Amino acid sequence: MEKMVKAKKIRVILLSLAAISLLYYLIPLRLSLLQELFTRLYYIPIILGALWFGMWGSLRVSLFVSLICIPHVFLALSADEALFYDEVLELFLFNLVGAVVGALSDRERRQKAVNERLQALATLGQTVSSVAHEMKNMLIPIRGFLRRIRENQGPKAVTYLQIVEQESAKLEKLVKDMLAFGRFAPIQRQEVEVGSLIENMRGTLEEEFRENGVNLVCRCEEGARKVILDPEKTRQALANLLHNALQASPKGKEVRLFIRPNQNQLEMMVEDQGPGIPQEHLERIFQPFFTTKPQGTGLGLAITQQIVKEHGGEIRVESDPGNGTRVFLSFPLRNPS
Repeated sequence: MEKMVKAKKIRVILLSLAAISLLYYLIPLRLSLLQELFTRLYYIPIILGALWFGMWGSLRVSLFVSLICIPHVFLALSADEALFYDEVLELFLFNLVGAVVGALSDRERRQKAVNERLQALATLGQTVSSVAHEMKNMLIPIRGFLRRIRENQGPKAVTYLQIVEQESAKLEKLVKDMLAFGRFAPIQRQEVEVGSLIENMRGTLEEEFRENGVNLVCRCEEGARKVILDPEKTRQALANLLHNALQASPKGKEVRLFIRPNQNQLEMMVEDQGPGIPQEHLERIFQPFFTTKPQGTGLGLAITQQIVKEHGGEIRVESDPGNGTRVFLSFPLRNPS
């Protein structure tokens, strides 16, 4: 994906250079105002090179512009000496602007990287605090009810043991999610049929949806089509999204899963009819351990995002309070040979 974006940016710069150069050489030297105008247009690809690729990108573009302009400079010498010196000065300014704007762009990138590292450290601190708090909340009732069991061997002991079991299960899930997030194994791509992937998901989750009174609707176009991806991690990503949708859905509502392969990517959407996500929470939903659900660990969406990015795909969320939530996934496809 990054290579495609980079190649597209390079094409934009080269096409702009070609268009400007064509105009630059077609305008007669006697039309000095137009000559100056089209000479100034060369600053556009130089600045684009700086913004997109930093100092080395802008210097490469400015040097390339200088090479393009050198024949025109000698044409100007034979026609008008003043125009010749103007164009020589312009060549110097091309490279000066390229170096200055490139240096500023590199400094901004470095500052952004520092800010991201600081943000990561801040998130890590919040994560450690959140994990410690969650574990403490789970361990307190476990220890308390074990003490009561020792003191009371009557019928209440069964109830106490059930609570201990529930809290232990929550603690186990938290640890499993932490391990899945922290020890993320490389994806293992293999050939898989899209329809069978969805049927497997439906069979695994349908009973849980039925017990909660929520209808699971799965629609898949071109279900017989085979694609190359990691089926286990894709199932895990979808399961995380479907569980979130189930927990957000009132009884009698629907959760919909739509999948549509096309030539370049596998598009998925999970939609629920729940209360939606408040606008102030949308920017934080992919942060590890951020959750608004009492039973949630806050790692489901973080793991899903990790899986999608490892495939080179994208994930985005749309939600309006009162109108449900839609999560869109796109996986770049590698067609079977």
